[in-house]
Amino acid sequence: MTSIKKIKSYLGVLPVMILIIFVLAVGIFGAFLQSLGFFPIAGMNEISLKYYIDIIHNSEFIKSFGFTIYTTLVSSFLSVVLGVIIAKILVESKIKREFIYKLPIIIPHIIVALFAIIFLSDTGFLSRLAYFFGVRDSEKYFAHFLYNKNGMGIIISYIWKETPYVLLSVLSILRNLSGKHEMIAINLGASKLYAFWNITVPMLLPTIISTFTIVFAFSFGSYEIPMLLGSTFPKALSVQAFVEYQNPMFSNRPYAMAINIIIILFCIISVSVLNLIIKRIVLGGVRDE
Repeated sequence: MTSIKKIKSYLGVLPVMILIIFVLAVGIFGAFLQSLGFFPIAGMNEISLKYYIDIIHNSEFIKSFGFTIYTTLVSSFLSVVLGVIIAKILVESKIKREFIYKLPIIIPHIIVALFAIIFLSDTGFLSRLAYFFGVRDSEKYFAHFLYNKNGMGIIISYIWKETPYVLLSVLSILRNLSGKHEMIAINLGASKLYAFWNITVPMLLPTIISTFTIVFAFSFGSYEIPMLLGSTFPKALSVQAFVEYQNPMFSNRPYAMAINIIIILFCIISVSVLNLIIKRIVLGGVRDE
């Protein structure tokens, strides 16, 4: 009976899944053909790797790629660290007001970017508040947050948006874990920090890596926040792809599609590598037991 119920549940979502997969497959395949220079509407019928070669040798693309990896890695890493720490604090304090940390999840990224402009710009709320409390050059300090090469505004916005997702993922695991292992270590003389780092964190590692993977892949291809808060140069890859796509010359369209395909391939490779790491960790844990 259980297997029949499972089959029925899968059949229930099958039409929607088929539609989603079809739309994604057609869109990605069309973008891939255009990235090879096959764009009949513009009179381009020859398939070539020319556009990929041109992009790879383009210094602007290299800098955009490095900038995207930098903002994505830093924000994803800090989100995971903060999510784990806050989850541990919530479990120990037994706070039940979940709406406080669930709220950022439902807020769209474009609204997060607007919040960042309101609060973090050189004339924003925090800058004015600092000036009110006697910081005379507050606008100079806050000028480094947005539209800057250091990507601080992008990183802060991603952290604010992604930390609650990591928190919820880790929190559900922490609440189901028995704390007896930590208590044994503490009773034997270990500090709380040592017990948490060496006992609980290894058990959380598959969840931590999987949430990092999701957050990293999503941020790497995200558009709204880098577009609204990023610098004019270097741009994030998603923004660079949009700029190329907006070029009035149809002959420039393959460059935009090539960047999009590179983003997709990079995310697929990153997710695959991290999934292999998770499997090795899980299998290693099973063997140790």
